[in-house]
Amino acid sequence: MSTVRSIERRLYVRRQMDRDLAAHAAVAGGEVPRQMEWNGIWTGYMTFAGVAILLLSFVFGVGFSSLNPLEGSSWAGVGQGTMLWSAIAILIAIFVGSWVAGRTPRTSKRHGMMRGVTLWGLILLTLLFLAGSVAGTAVAATTNVAGSALGAAPATGVSALMGVLQSNGINITQQQAAALSAQLVAGNRTGAASALATDANISNARADAVLGQVAEPASSAATTAGQAVKTGGSSVSWGIFWIALIGLGCALVGGSLGGGGAINIRRRGSAPQAAA
Repeated sequence: MSTVRSIERRLYVRRQMDRDLAAHAAVAGGEVPRQMEWNGIWTGYMTFAGVAILLLSFVFGVGFSSLNPLEGSSWAGVGQGTMLWSAIAILIAIFVGSWVAGRTPRTSKRHGMMRGVTLWGLILLTLLFLAGSVAGTAVAATTNVAGSALGAAPATGVSALMGVLQSNGINITQQQAAALSAQLVAGNRTGAASALATDANISNARADAVLGQVAEPASSAATTAGQAVKTGGSSVSWGIFWIALIGLGCALVGGSLGGGGAINIRRRGSAPQAAA
Protein backbone atom coordinates (compact mmCIF):
# COMPACT_ATOMS: atom_id res chain seq x y z
CA MET A 1 0.00 0.00 0.00
CA SER A 2 2.83 2.40 0.89
CA THR A 3 4.52 1.61 -2.42
CA VAL A 4 1.40 2.65 -4.39
CA ARG A 5 1.13 5.92 -2.49
CA SER A 6 4.81 6.60 -3.02
CA ILE A 7 4.46 6.08 -6.77
CA GLU A 8 1.37 8.36 -6.92
CA ARG A 9 3.20 11.08 -5.00
CA ARG A 10 6.19 10.89 -7.36
CA LEU A 11 3.91 11.12 -10.42
CA TYR A 12 2.12 14.13 -8.94
CA VAL A 13 5.44 15.90 -8.23
CA ARG A 14 6.65 15.16 -11.78
CA ARG A 15 3.46 16.55 -13.37
CA GLN A 16 3.66 19.68 -11.22
CA MET A 17 7.28 20.20 -12.26
CA ASP A 18 6.40 19.80 -15.91
CA ARG A 19 3.66 22.44 -15.63
CA ASP A 20 5.97 24.89 -13.84
CA LEU A 21 8.74 24.40 -16.37
CA ALA A 22 6.34 24.89 -19.30
CA ALA A 23 4.94 28.10 -17.79
CA HIS A 24 8.42 29.52 -17.12
CA ALA A 25 9.60 28.63 -20.60
CA ALA A 26 6.57 30.38 -22.12
CA VAL A 27 7.17 33.58 -20.11
CA ALA A 28 10.89 33.53 -20.86
CA GLY A 29 10.10 33.26 -24.58
CA GLY A 30 7.87 36.32 -24.49
CA GLU A 31 4.59 34.38 -24.43
CA VAL A 32 1.87 34.70 -21.83
CA PRO A 33 -0.32 31.84 -20.61
CA ARG A 34 -3.78 31.99 -22.18
CA GLN A 35 -5.63 32.34 -18.88
CA MET A 36 -3.85 35.66 -18.26
CA GLU A 37 -4.89 37.35 -21.51
CA TRP A 38 -8.04 39.13 -20.27
CA ASN A 39 -6.62 40.30 -16.95
CA GLY A 40 -4.66 43.12 -18.54
CA ILE A 41 -7.50 44.01 -20.94
CA TRP A 42 -10.02 44.56 -18.15
CA THR A 43 -7.42 46.47 -16.13
CA GLY A 44 -6.78 48.71 -19.12
CA TYR A 45 -10.52 49.17 -19.66
CA MET A 46 -11.07 50.36 -16.10
CA THR A 47 -8.01 52.60 -16.40
CA PHE A 48 -9.49 54.11 -19.58
CA ALA A 49 -12.80 54.74 -17.80
CA GLY A 50 -11.11 56.45 -14.86
CA VAL A 51 -8.84 58.64 -16.98
CA ALA A 52 -11.69 59.54 -19.38
CA ILE A 53 -14.04 60.56 -16.54
CA LEU A 54 -11.28 62.58 -14.89
CA LEU A 55 -10.31 64.47 -18.06
CA LEU A 56 -13.88 64.98 -19.31
CA SER A 57 -14.93 66.36 -15.93
CA PHE A 58 -12.07 68.86 -16.14
CA VAL A 59 -12.98 69.81 -19.74
CA PHE A 60 -16.67 70.34 -18.97
CA GLY A 61 -15.84 72.22 -15.77
CA VAL A 62 -13.61 74.68 -17.62
CA GLY A 63 -16.10 74.97 -20.50
CA PHE A 64 -19.12 75.78 -18.36
CA SER A 65 -17.11 78.12 -16.15
CA SER A 66 -16.24 80.27 -19.18
CA LEU A 67 -19.81 80.28 -20.55
CA ASN A 68 -21.71 83.57 -20.76
CA PRO A 69 -25.40 82.60 -21.11
CA LEU A 70 -26.34 86.08 -22.39
CA GLU A 71 -24.12 85.90 -25.49
CA GLY A 72 -24.85 83.59 -28.40
CA SER A 73 -21.22 83.57 -29.54
CA SER A 74 -20.21 82.27 -26.11
CA TRP A 75 -22.47 79.23 -26.53
CA ALA A 76 -20.98 78.48 -29.95
CA GLY A 77 -17.38 78.90 -28.75
CA VAL A 78 -17.88 76.76 -25.65
CA GLY A 79 -19.59 74.05 -27.68
CA GLN A 80 -16.82 73.81 -30.28
CA GLY A 81 -14.02 73.98 -27.72
CA THR A 82 -15.65 71.39 -25.46
CA MET A 83 -16.13 68.93 -28.32
CA LEU A 84 -12.51 69.33 -29.46
CA TRP A 85 -11.01 68.87 -26.00
CA SER A 86 -13.39 66.00 -25.22
CA ALA A 87 -12.10 64.16 -28.29
CA ILE A 88 -8.50 64.79 -27.20
CA ALA A 89 -9.31 63.57 -23.67
CA ILE A 90 -10.80 60.34 -25.03
CA LEU A 91 -7.73 59.72 -27.20
CA ILE A 92 -5.43 60.26 -24.21
CA ALA A 93 -7.54 57.86 -22.13
CA ILE A 94 -7.37 55.23 -24.91
CA PHE A 95 -3.57 55.53 -25.02
CA VAL A 96 -3.18 55.22 -21.24
CA GLY A 97 -5.64 52.32 -21.03
CA SER A 98 -3.86 50.47 -23.85
CA TRP A 99 -0.50 51.01 -22.20
CA VAL A 100 -1.81 49.51 -18.96
CA ALA A 101 -3.48 46.65 -20.83
CA GLY A 102 -0.18 45.74 -22.47
CA ARG A 103 1.80 46.21 -19.26
CA THR A 104 -0.34 44.14 -16.89
CA PRO A 105 0.90 41.47 -16.86
CA ARG A 106 4.16 42.13 -18.72
CA THR A 107 4.02 40.87 -22.26
CA SER A 108 5.74 41.24 -25.60
CA LYS A 109 5.00 44.11 -27.97
CA ARG A 110 2.89 41.82 -30.15
CA HIS A 111 0.70 40.82 -27.23
CA GLY A 112 0.50 44.45 -26.13
CA MET A 113 -0.76 45.53 -29.55
CA MET A 114 -3.33 42.71 -29.59
CA ARG A 115 -4.61 43.78 -26.20
CA GLY A 116 -4.69 47.41 -27.30
CA VAL A 117 -6.84 46.56 -30.31
CA THR A 118 -9.18 44.46 -28.15
CA LEU A 119 -9.48 47.30 -25.66
CA TRP A 120 -10.16 49.72 -28.53
CA GLY A 121 -13.07 47.52 -29.66
CA LEU A 122 -14.52 47.41 -26.15
CA ILE A 123 -14.26 51.18 -25.87
CA LEU A 124 -16.04 51.68 -29.22
CA LEU A 125 -18.85 49.35 -28.13
CA THR A 126 -19.22 51.31 -24.89
CA LEU A 127 -19.25 54.67 -26.70
CA LEU A 128 -21.77 53.31 -29.22
CA PHE A 129 -24.03 52.16 -26.40
CA LEU A 130 -23.79 55.52 -24.63
CA ALA A 131 -24.39 57.41 -27.89
CA GLY A 132 -27.43 55.25 -28.62
CA SER A 133 -28.84 55.94 -25.16
CA VAL A 134 -28.29 59.70 -25.52
CA ALA A 135 -29.75 59.68 -29.04
CA GLY A 136 -32.81 57.76 -27.83
CA THR A 137 -33.38 60.27 -25.04
CA ALA A 138 -32.94 63.17 -27.48
CA VAL A 139 -35.38 61.62 -29.96
CA ALA A 140 -37.95 61.09 -27.21
CA ALA A 141 -37.60 64.68 -26.03
CA THR A 142 -37.78 65.99 -29.60
CA THR A 143 -40.90 63.92 -30.25
CA ASN A 144 -42.61 65.37 -27.19
CA VAL A 145 -41.70 68.92 -28.19
CA ALA A 146 -42.77 68.30 -31.78
CA GLY A 147 -46.08 66.86 -30.60
CA SER A 148 -46.76 69.96 -28.52
CA ALA A 149 -45.77 72.20 -31.42
CA LEU A 150 -47.99 70.32 -33.85
CA GLY A 151 -50.88 70.64 -31.42
CA ALA A 152 -50.52 74.41 -31.54
CA ALA A 153 -49.67 74.58 -35.24
CA PRO A 154 -53.20 74.41 -36.74
CA ALA A 155 -54.40 77.52 -34.92
CA THR A 156 -51.26 79.43 -35.86
CA GLY A 157 -51.49 78.23 -39.47
CA VAL A 158 -55.14 79.22 -39.78
CA SER A 159 -54.45 82.67 -38.37
CA ALA A 160 -51.55 83.22 -40.78
CA LEU A 161 -53.63 81.97 -43.71
CA MET A 162 -56.56 84.26 -42.83
CA GLY A 163 -54.20 87.22 -42.60
CA VAL A 164 -52.73 86.52 -46.04
CA LEU A 165 -56.19 86.04 -47.61
CA GLN A 166 -57.57 89.23 -46.10
CA SER A 167 -54.54 91.23 -47.27
CA ASN A 168 -55.38 90.02 -50.80
CA GLY A 169 -59.05 90.95 -50.47
CA ILE A 170 -60.30 87.35 -50.09
CA ASN A 171 -62.80 86.50 -47.36
CA ILE A 172 -63.68 82.92 -46.40
CA THR A 173 -65.01 81.30 -43.24
CA GLN A 174 -62.89 79.99 -40.39
CA GLN A 175 -63.84 76.39 -41.21
CA GLN A 176 -62.79 76.82 -44.84
CA ALA A 177 -59.49 78.35 -43.74
CA ALA A 178 -58.89 75.41 -41.37
CA ALA A 179 -59.47 72.93 -44.22
CA LEU A 180 -57.07 74.84 -46.48
CA SER A 181 -54.44 74.97 -43.71
CA ALA A 182 -54.69 71.21 -43.20
CA GLN A 183 -54.14 70.62 -46.92
CA LEU A 184 -51.12 72.93 -46.94
CA VAL A 185 -49.61 71.17 -43.94
CA ALA A 186 -50.12 67.84 -45.71
CA GLY A 187 -48.29 69.19 -48.76
CA ASN A 188 -51.35 69.22 -51.04
CA ARG A 189 -50.99 72.75 -52.37
CA THR A 190 -52.78 71.94 -55.64
CA GLY A 191 -55.85 70.70 -53.79
CA ALA A 192 -55.75 73.70 -51.47
CA ALA A 193 -55.61 76.09 -54.45
CA SER A 194 -58.56 74.34 -56.09
CA ALA A 195 -60.58 74.51 -52.87
CA LEU A 196 -59.73 78.19 -52.37
CA ALA A 197 -60.74 78.98 -55.95
CA THR A 198 -64.11 77.33 -55.34
CA ASP A 199 -64.68 78.93 -51.92
CA ALA A 200 -63.63 82.46 -52.93
CA ASN A 201 -64.90 82.27 -56.54
CA ILE A 202 -61.52 83.15 -58.03
CA SER A 203 -59.28 81.53 -60.64
CA ASN A 204 -56.97 78.66 -59.77
CA ALA A 205 -53.95 80.68 -60.86
CA ARG A 206 -54.75 83.52 -58.47
CA ALA A 207 -55.54 81.04 -55.64
CA ASP A 208 -52.20 79.31 -56.18
CA ALA A 209 -50.35 82.65 -56.17
CA VAL A 210 -52.03 83.71 -52.94
CA LEU A 211 -51.29 80.38 -51.24
CA GLY A 212 -47.69 80.72 -52.39
CA GLN A 213 -47.35 83.64 -50.01
CA VAL A 214 -48.16 81.24 -47.16
CA ALA A 215 -46.25 78.20 -48.37
CA GLU A 216 -42.94 79.91 -49.17
CA PRO A 217 -41.98 80.73 -45.55
CA ALA A 218 -42.78 77.17 -44.49
CA SER A 219 -40.77 75.78 -47.38
CA SER A 220 -37.85 78.03 -46.49
CA ALA A 221 -37.97 76.94 -42.85
CA ALA A 222 -38.13 73.29 -43.87
CA THR A 223 -35.16 73.73 -46.18
CA THR A 224 -33.15 75.44 -43.43
CA ALA A 225 -34.01 72.71 -40.92
CA GLY A 226 -33.13 69.98 -43.41
CA GLN A 227 -29.79 71.62 -44.19
CA ALA A 228 -29.02 71.91 -40.47
CA VAL A 229 -29.80 68.23 -39.93
CA LYS A 230 -27.65 67.25 -42.91
CA THR A 231 -24.70 69.36 -41.76
CA GLY A 232 -24.95 68.21 -38.16
CA GLY A 233 -25.30 64.53 -39.07
CA SER A 234 -22.37 64.70 -41.47
CA SER A 235 -20.15 66.46 -38.93
CA VAL A 236 -20.97 63.96 -36.17
CA SER A 237 -20.43 60.95 -38.45
CA TRP A 238 -17.06 62.15 -39.74
CA GLY A 239 -16.02 63.17 -36.23
CA ILE A 240 -16.75 59.68 -34.89
CA PHE A 241 -14.88 58.14 -37.83
CA TRP A 242 -11.72 60.18 -37.26
CA ILE A 243 -11.81 59.72 -33.48
CA ALA A 244 -12.17 55.95 -33.93
CA LEU A 245 -9.35 55.85 -36.50
CA ILE A 246 -6.94 57.96 -34.44
CA GLY A 247 -8.00 56.02 -31.34
CA LEU A 248 -6.95 52.79 -33.07
CA GLY A 249 -3.51 54.29 -33.63
CA CYS A 250 -3.31 55.36 -29.97
CA ALA A 251 -4.33 51.85 -28.88
CA LEU A 252 -1.66 50.22 -31.05
CA VAL A 253 1.09 52.59 -29.88
CA GLY A 254 0.07 52.40 -26.24
CA GLY A 255 -0.21 48.61 -26.28
CA SER A 256 3.13 48.26 -28.04
CA LEU A 257 4.92 50.53 -25.54
CA GLY A 258 3.25 48.81 -22.60
CA GLY A 259 4.10 45.35 -23.89
CA GLY A 260 7.69 46.28 -24.63
CA GLY A 261 8.68 46.58 -20.98
CA ALA A 262 11.44 44.44 -19.54
CA ILE A 263 10.32 41.08 -18.26
CA ASN A 264 11.79 40.56 -14.82
CA ILE A 265 10.98 36.99 -13.96
CA ARG A 266 12.69 35.33 -11.08
CA ARG A 267 13.66 31.92 -12.34
CA ARG A 268 14.31 29.03 -10.11
CA GLY A 269 17.93 28.05 -9.93
CA SER A 270 17.38 24.47 -10.86
CA ALA A 271 14.38 22.24 -11.07
CA PRO A 272 14.19 19.66 -8.32
CA GLN A 273 14.93 16.20 -9.48
CA ALA A 274 12.22 13.64 -9.13
CA ALA A 275 12.92 10.82 -6.84
CA ALA A 276 13.92 7.74 -8.68
